[in-house]
Amino acid sequence: MRLDRFLSMRGIDSRKSIKKVIRDGRVQVDGKTVYDFAMSIDGNSVVVMDGVQIQNEPYVTLMMNKPEGYMCSMKDEHYPSVMNLVPENYRKRVRMVGRLDNDTTGLLLLTDNGVLNARLASPKHGIPKTYHVEVNHILKPELEEAVKYPIDIGKGEVAHVDSLTILDEYHATITVHEGKYHEIKRIFGKFSYDVIRLERIAFGPLSLGGLSLGTCRLLTREEYFSLLASVRLRQEDLL
Repeated sequence: MRLDRFLSMRGIDSRKSIKKVIRDGRVQVDGKTVYDFAMSIDGNSVVVMDGVQIQNEPYVTLMMNKPEGYMCSMKDEHYPSVMNLVPENYRKRVRMVGRLDNDTTGLLLLTDNGVLNARLASPKHGIPKTYHVEVNHILKPELEEAVKYPIDIGKGEVAHVDSLTILDEYHATITVHEGKYHEIKRIFGKFSYDVIRLERIAFGPLSLGGLSLGTCRLLTREEYFSLLASVRLRQEDLL
């Protein structure tokens, strides 16, 4: 595959812009800076752009920083779909890993790897997800101890909190692994708190980092393989 096509397919930029990026010496292939946008690469090539290794795998996995007001659906409904934020060349290819409410922001994964998607979404594999929470009134210190025990969140469901850390009077981080419907809001509601803002900041081994709100990017090779390892998958299991 041509280098410029490879980068374009991974949502880096338009083919025209990518050619300039390569001519400017910002891309390395197998450790060497290259200037020929038409050079051929294969599945074993290590491609680095601006110091970041570009995922060169048969599957595509994206990380998005989902903004408020977008719905985790494949098409626009009551709110615009998050798919509008995905590079056009991936929109028909990837599917969301789980969901975030339209008023919840933060880390959303999308992939065309069905096996990986199913395992990440399954409670069986217990993938931890960490959220930054803002509530409507002062958090009591004893909440950190109270959530160490199973919590009846109604409708016959019990939630289990991996950890909760109070950051200040109105903010906390909470980690869960089950992914029940409206789980975080129901947990805090059990203790008479309303969640005002909710942001997912980590999913398994991945963290949101400095990804800008409303944008998405391919996982690096290291991130992709760490995600596979988190659900006990190897690349060779998927071929």
